[in-house]
This record gives sequence, structure tokens and C-alpha cells, in this order.
Amino acid sequence: MSPHPFHCIVIGGGFAGLSAGTALAEQGARVTVLERRPRLGGRAYSLRDETTGDVVDNGQHLMMGCYHETLRFLERIGSRHLIRAFDTPRVDFLAPEGTASFRCPALPAPLHMLVGLLRLEGLSLSDKLGVWRIGWALQRWKRDYRTRLAKLTVAEWLAQCGQSARMRERFWDPLVIATLNEPPERAAAVLLMRVLYQGFGGQLADSNLVVSTVGLSELYTEPARRFIEAHGGTVRLQTAVKAVRVDGGRFQDVVLADGETLAADACISSAPYHDVAKYAADLAPTATRLASSPIVSVNLWFDRPLFDAPFVGLLGTTMQWAFDKRAFTTPNSGLHHLALIVSAAHEACQLSSKALINLALQDLRRVTSKVNSAQLKHARVIKEQHATFSATPTAEPLRPAHETAVKGFYLAGDWTDTALPATIESAVVSGHACAAHVLAQRQAREAAAH
Repeated sequence: MSPHPFHCIVIGGGFAGLSAGTALAEQGARVTVLERRPRLGGRAYSLRDETTGDVVDNGQHLMMGCYHETLRFLERIGSRHLIRAFDTPRVDFLAPEGTASFRCPALPAPLHMLVGLLRLEGLSLSDKLGVWRIGWALQRWKRDYRTRLAKLTVAEWLAQCGQSARMRERFWDPLVIATLNEPPERAAAVLLMRVLYQGFGGQLADSNLVVSTVGLSELYTEPARRFIEAHGGTVRLQTAVKAVRVDGGRFQDVVLADGETLAADACISSAPYHDVAKYAADLAPTATRLASSPIVSVNLWFDRPLFDAPFVGLLGTTMQWAFDKRAFTTPNSGLHHLALIVSAAHEACQLSSKALINLALQDLRRVTSKVNSAQLKHARVIKEQHATFSATPTAEPLRPAHETAVKGFYLAGDWTDTALPATIESAVVSGHACAAHVLAQRQAREAAAH
């Protein structure tokens, strides 16, 4: 074995960077992770609320059983036991006029999803007949959906499939906004199709919802840091990259903001597209043309519970989802913590925290009378302006491949061309893909040396 292990620099300490770094460290590479912030986690992290002492995620992140690469990453770093999977796909939607439940029976995929939709309350026979058109499209277009749907928005594709306004209101629009972080009129149809294939087209367990039972930072950032350091790597916080230097078409080194230069055999940039454009615009030319879509989280602490279910969808309201954090995590306070989420929050992001808290309370009063007898003890709003890239049809061709024109320099992140929307799984898929490229590069170099 070489006395100098193959060295890879990983820029960024979120899901993409840490999955790449741990995959490389596991195979004997020396890894140096550079994170410009004073904490790891990128756009998926947790913090401690000073008033209640409870751990708060910067946004509620739901996963699914089909997140195979994410589960493999958590298994590697020893934290898979910290997640909880729900046995059957079920979501209760609350509206001012009543409750509608989407629940998939134990049938082969995708039949379980179609039957679940047929059982959805508040729909006419005409509404439900449109479900079979979706099933037909899923079966017929599986091989070439990316070509067929390349220029279509979700709204246009749903119209082609004969989905009624009621079906959209009760199921499709909440699903699209939650998974693609854009309304159907803007979101790319190819990404919704991918979500349906991934979540509802494989094994029944793939469609099960999965949540973390601890804060996101405890779930993956600290275990990943320990894994990398235990394998001889280094994790450096508050270390910003100023430039990536190339010599003869090959990656050479990175220049840090303080002037320090770090050389390595390879480099994976897992930073968001708006940061990559600052230090490697020539290496990722399409990054500057991507736009962002925000997410707002309104955290409310009450003296009593408001919902029986661990999470519910909200219809006809600004807030789209409500999560009872006590159902997932063990709080430090004796209060009942609700996290209410607004995805595709272009308008909500412009409101003040006070206005968002009042709006959340109004929405809760519309769907449950329990809020009238509950006392609000504390509230906290978190806005993520750059939560995801804006997943429109025009954005899809701009998502770059993991390999670049520069040998030894790779791009990771949920915004790269993973064929998935901007999810945790997309980030980890990209990290593992870049790690595979780096390991192939190492293998080729070792073969040439012999």
C-alpha cells in the first residue's frame, strides 16, 4: 500500500458532502471536509431553542423507505437505529369541512397507491376514475418518461391525465408542493413521475414514511464527523473556499479565504449551486442560472396536544403540514411542540415572523377546535430562502453531471443531475456517485503505477 493515501478534499458538510466523505474514508482514502459555517449540516441541520431547550430542525425533513442510499449512509455511520419508519403509508388531511385519509393497503406496488387514492374521502366517482389514467401512464411511460415529459409542468401533465380539480386539491397539489417545493403550475412533471416510480413503483416498504427520532445534526452530522476522523480524515469548520485551481485540465488545489492552499488528488464540491458559482463558476457554468425556492417553518409550543396523529396535511390553509414533534423525539420541555411547514413559500417568506405565527394560529383554528383551549407558550420561525433549487422544466437541463470537464473535480448536491427532486436522497445519491468516481480515479492511478 502507498505510504501516502489518496487524498480527496470535500467542500461542504451537508448530506452530499458527508455521504461522499464517509464513503471514501471507508475505502481508505484520506478525506478533508471543508465547511464554511461554524456547524455541519448544510441546509439540513438542527439547533437548540434557547427558551424551551428543545431541539429544532431548520425544517421538518420527511424521508421514505425508498431512500436506499440515505439508509446505506446512516448504516455506515452507525445511526440508522435513530430513524423510525411507519408501517403503512398513511396521511390524514384536515380541512375546514372535515378529514380525508390517504392510506395504502398491503397490495403490490403501484396497485396499493391506486387503491389508496380510490379510498380517499370527499371524491366523486368521476374524480376517482382519473386515478386509473395515472396508473396507465406510469406503466406505459416508464422507459421514456424523461423524454416525453421534459418540457411539461406537473399541472399540464395532470391535465393530460384527466385529473379533476378536486383530486388535485385533495392529493396531487399537496404531494407536489411537499416533494418538489414548487406549485404544480411551475414544477417539472418529470420529477413528479420520478417520485411516483421511486416511492410507489417498487416494494411496498418503499412508500413507508420515515422520520428521525433525534435532531438532524445528531442523526448524521456528528456521527459522520466521528467516522471520518476515526478513519484518518479531517473536518474543518469556518473554512471558506475562495478558489479552485486547475492545471493542465486537472484539479490542482483549493485556495481558502485566508490565503491557505490545500492540494489533493481529487476534489468534490458539494456546496449549493449559489456558492459553487462564487469559487468555481467556470467549472459549473450552469449553476448561476438556477433559482431557489424557499421553505418556512413555524414552530409553536402549546401546553397540550392538538392532534392525535404524528403528522397531518392541512388543506385550504397557508400552512401545509403540521408535525407533532413529541411523536418523534423526546423534548426537554414539558410542552407540546408543533412544527408547521410552508413549502414553495415565495409569498410566506416575505411576511414577518409575527405575521407568520398569527397565520399559523388562524390555520389551526380552521381545522381543529382544540387550539381554542390551548395556550401558546412559545413560537419560533425559521426561513430557508435557498431551501431547494426551483424545480421547473427549464431547470432540469441546467443540472450538471457529477463529472466535470476538469479531471479530479466533481460536483455533488441535490441540485446536480440525480434525476430526483431536491431531497435528502438526491443529495446522498450525488455524494455516493462522486465517491465512486473518485475511487475509480484512484484505482486507475494505481493500475498505471504498476
